[in-house]
Amino acid sequence: MANMIGQTEAFLHKYGLDPSLVDVDACARAFWADMERGLRGDPDAWMLMLPTYLSLDGDIPRDTPTIVIDAGGTNFRIGLVTMTDGGPMVEDLRVFPMPGSQAPITWETFVDEVSDAVLPFTGRSRRVGLCFSYAAEILPNRDGKVLNLTKQVQISGAQGRELGRDLSAALEAKGAGGITFVVLNDTVAALLGGVAALREEKFDGYIGLIYGTGVNTCYVERQEHLGKVTTPWDQDTMLINMESARFDGAPMGAFDKALDSNSVDPGLCHYEKMVSGRYQGELVWRALRQGADDGLFSPRFSAFLRGLGNLTMVQADAFAARPYGDNLLAAACDSEDDREAVYTIIDQVVERSARLVCANLAGILLQTGAGQHIHRPACVVAEGSTFYKGHLFRGKLERLCGSYITGTLGRYMVFRQVSDANLVGTAAAALLNP
Repeated sequence: MANMIGQTEAFLHKYGLDPSLVDVDACARAFWADMERGLRGDPDAWMLMLPTYLSLDGDIPRDTPTIVIDAGGTNFRIGLVTMTDGGPMVEDLRVFPMPGSQAPITWETFVDEVSDAVLPFTGRSRRVGLCFSYAAEILPNRDGKVLNLTKQVQISGAQGRELGRDLSAALEAKGAGGITFVVLNDTVAALLGGVAALREEKFDGYIGLIYGTGVNTCYVERQEHLGKVTTPWDQDTMLINMESARFDGAPMGAFDKALDSNSVDPGLCHYEKMVSGRYQGELVWRALRQGADDGLFSPRFSAFLRGLGNLTMVQADAFAARPYGDNLLAAACDSEDDREAVYTIIDQVVERSARLVCANLAGILLQTGAGQHIHRPACVVAEGSTFYKGHLFRGKLERLCGSYITGTLGRYMVFRQVSDANLVGTAAAALLNP
């Protein structure tokens, strides 16, 4: 059995999927350096470092219903949020597939479908917060101009369009005039939701982390570092949407390159394609298929793998949770060596993801100087199904954060889960910035 582990690790190293190839400290400092380039407006920066024109200043109005939209990687959610003295209240929440996630559509169709979803709520509120989980340039008026779509969502004609302007016009044409929009990214919404819900706790800085279908991070930046913000900004800080999915400073292996070349957006978002839930299953699938060709598995299991057309991370994670359970891979394994090799591949793919996410968070702490006090750590408000439902990921990430972020960098950080963080944060943004 030990020999099989060694063979599998040698296989992973050969194809560039060995997590030891990711130097956490080097990647953290590459994140930090690219953050500085992006904040200066350097066109060679990988990450966009998008200004949000939002801050944490001000008191959130109470008892004012707000329409909230969460346009995510998989689902489109819409409802009403009201901030009360007893906490945020979410009402009439409706969930649909994200437009463009199941079949290609046009921008006009997207605007028509979203405005139809908003229309029934306009009798209770004229204010909309739109959490948009894709790259968008937030304008000084807090509308959002679409830059590009990822996560395999396909909406033709979206690039360069302003979400709030087009949706307001569509609603006015449908008899609901005077609807105002505040657009923000899901990581920004998660961070604001955490601040709103955790107001009784004291932290040395906040980070928003999305780790689900896609991946992204957001944090609070000081005004003196906002080099590319030319619009007058009289507050001390601003939230920055890093668009860290675009980071390109990590070593890619053969399976990463094959996945990228076969995606709808080749050459973009390499970091996201190496770590996020949308793509991890495909990386495992490609590794297993190559392992079958290389003789890593038994003949019967290899034949099964050659006939396997795809694999989701949910299926891979089910095996990691129960290698002898009632799941696709467990049922197909023909020997103990098969199980050992499959588990090792899944484990190491997740280990590499945890190293890269740890480096991402560490880069933010290096940039901001946050998390220097053990009694007042930095707070990471985390959202995403892969973060919370993955069998292996969170334990690995917390171990790495303890060994590298605390042990090496001397910084302190805690993770917090906030119920409906995206919805609450989206409402907070709309209420603070009417």
